[in-house]
Amino acid sequence: NIATMHSSLSKSVDETAYPDYPIREYQQSQQSSASYTNNNHPNPSTTATNLLPTAATHPRGPAPYGCGVVLFFHIPSTGGNSIANWFRKYASPRNGNITFYQTWTRSIGKDGNFLPNLQNVQDAFIEGMNDHVENLYSGEWRSGQYHIVQPPLNSTEDLWYKWRATVESQGCQMINAIMLRDPLNHAMSLYKILNRKNGTREEWMDYLEQPSGAGKWATMLDFFLYNINGPTGRNPYNATKEEKVRRGIELLQRHFDVVSLGDHTDFMNQVLNYTGWKHLDMPHTNVGKKTLEFTKTEVEKLYKLLVRNGDIDFVDAVKQRYNGHLSYLSDV
Repeated sequence: NIATMHSSLSKSVDETAYPDYPIREYQQSQQSSASYTNNNHPNPSTTATNLLPTAATHPRGPAPYGCGVVLFFHIPSTGGNSIANWFRKYASPRNGNITFYQTWTRSIGKDGNFLPNLQNVQDAFIEGMNDHVENLYSGEWRSGQYHIVQPPLNSTEDLWYKWRATVESQGCQMINAIMLRDPLNHAMSLYKILNRKNGTREEWMDYLEQPSGAGKWATMLDFFLYNINGPTGRNPYNATKEEKVRRGIELLQRHFDVVSLGDHTDFMNQVLNYTGWKHLDMPHTNVGKKTLEFTKTEVEKLYKLLVRNGDIDFVDAVKQRYNGHLSYLSDV
């Protein structure tokens, strides 16, 4: 049982606990070594910031809201295909005629190498989102998906501020939503994609031995901060795990209205409460049918690497910060 093993491992790994994460700006290591940045979008500043209790930039009235944009941040292997297909169902005229936007691609080819022109995909996504949040008419809702090969949230935070401000300037609401899950289960489930990327079992987790440098997959925290955009895209500033966790929680609080941890019903209900859309069942899609087998040594090693990378602390902090929505996890 993975959950039981996870619980026992968490007691055996000697790591510092971080019961509280002060919300402060990300202190980046300004190293001149190889890094992946988008010159059009500067890195966040290092000045202190006071946060509102919600992601909105001004007080909201009672929900549901009359118009807006719902953007789903889709981390691979978190049940996101089911969520994206649920949003697509609303595009039907009989279900609301809610336009769904996405522009993404695979980052790594079947030969195991990063595909060319990934920056073009990011630029296309940005251009499309800029258009997607403009010219909302009264009562209109739209939705969209942020997925693979998108501008890294860590270094393009200004875009998220701009999109929200554009929507709010039209008297509507921006609802950013994300689904997370147990980091060990998430990492183990991604083993199923290894054959599609010409990967070996050894290299599947060995890249996590280093704090920087991308592998053939991304942990949940790494994808949230850096996406998968090239060989130097992961942790380009060589931030410590504490900095990564703090930055992850900071970005969640600044920009996300719906944060759910492994509960698709909770996710769906939160979105419907904000939007007032009619209830549609969420399809359960893209479920892996092949049994994944790991040795006890492999699971223990992977767990320790996830601790070192910050993923375990990140999800623990999510449980603490969002315990209003995630109270059902108190016994997990």
